[in-house]
Amino acid sequence: MRQAANAIDRRAIPMTRTRKGADSYDTGGNLTPGATTTVSIKAVIQPAMGNKLMDVPEGVRTEAGWFVWSRSEIAEKDLITSKGVTYRVLVAWPRDEGGFYRAALGKVAT
Repeated sequence: MRQAANAIDRRAIPMTRTRKGADSYDTGGNLTPGATTTVSIKAVIQPAMGNKLMDVPEGVRTEAGWFVWSRSEIAEKDLITSKGVTYRVLVAWPRDEGGFYRAALGKVAT
């Protein structure tokens, strides 16, 4: 697993991760939308193909066109923007033993 983390460190490029916070309701039942935060991360994006897609749940495989690896936390529903293209995180796999995160991405229509 250390080899994967080293490869991420060597090949990662700057990207942004956008995460929307949880919504809440006040005592009157009115919705208060969660805050959106955008941070800079370093990650590697590669096309999803072959046996690697077997890790992706069946209902998501058709939309998952890319995988991302990063040392920064990545969670489902995050948005990753790289070189002007925005992707939505469909499935995320935290890798505690390797010190990195992996996720399947689907491209957001522009």
